[in-house]
Amino acid sequence: MASLAVMLGVGPGFLEPPPALVGESRVEWDELQAHLGEAAGGQILEELALGLALKREVQSRGVTVASNAIEHEREMLTTALASAANLPAGDGEALLERVRVNRGLGPVRFAALLERNAQLRALVRADGAGLEISEDDLRQAWELKHGARVLARMILVRSEQSARSAADRVAAGESFAEVAAQVSIDPSSSRGGVLDPFSPSDPNYPAAIRKVVGELEVGKVSPPVAVSWGTNQGYALVRVEQRIAPAADAPSLDSAKEQLRAEVRLVRERAAMDRLAKRLIADASVTVFDRSLGWSWEKRSGP
Repeated sequence: MASLAVMLGVGPGFLEPPPALVGESRVEWDELQAHLGEAAGGQILEELALGLALKREVQSRGVTVASNAIEHEREMLTTALASAANLPAGDGEALLERVRVNRGLGPVRFAALLERNAQLRALVRADGAGLEISEDDLRQAWELKHGARVLARMILVRSEQSARSAADRVAAGESFAEVAAQVSIDPSSSRGGVLDPFSPSDPNYPAAIRKVVGELEVGKVSPPVAVSWGTNQGYALVRVEQRIAPAADAPSLDSAKEQLRAEVRLVRERAAMDRLAKRLIADASVTVFDRSLGWSWEKRSGP
């Protein structure tokens, strides 16, 4: 059996150890390069391009990134993860470790991610546009977090004719749930059209649906409603199953304002940070010469 020194390529006549061994065989960087480039090269190049663009942007605009900004980004991330999972804040570190493993964020990439976030946040805060929070914003945030909910079923189809046909079947006595399971193109069809309870103020739902559930009597079926989602259009029938009152221990709007203001600000900052990152990547002049890296760059999901 070859000695470890020979296997690693160290000692007289050898340059340096290989990046890896498979059994007694050396695996060299030039063998790994093409595979690594195809597997993740585009994503890594995008991260590096954004990092360089951010450094230029911070310098050109004279924006100062606080010395503790990177640690602050880590704290916000752990807090957000724990909050999203309805767990104590102390569990955030364990959740963060799982996220890092799932996303392949080792020490180098994770440190770079925190630095980019700190720079993006500093730039967004320096700009300030779109971060103003009105009383209406706070009221909507309270409704989304603490307000009443609606439990409803929906049948979503492509055409008005299909919607009217589904409405006729329900009116003739067929179960709304069965018709939804048969004809609805919404993912809720597998649950008989049941939607997760939502607030009529939730902007994630089409305005037409929110208006209908806000006005419709429990147990009644709406007429066909024209809706749009993304670039798609269709027609929906909605039936309100239940109206869920706010929790008895829900805080009042006045008592929750400061917390809501901080939460809304973070959401808007994150959205502004994402828009800025996309713009900087789109504006970056990236020229790729390596064929494998070029394939990955072209096939990535994009900014």
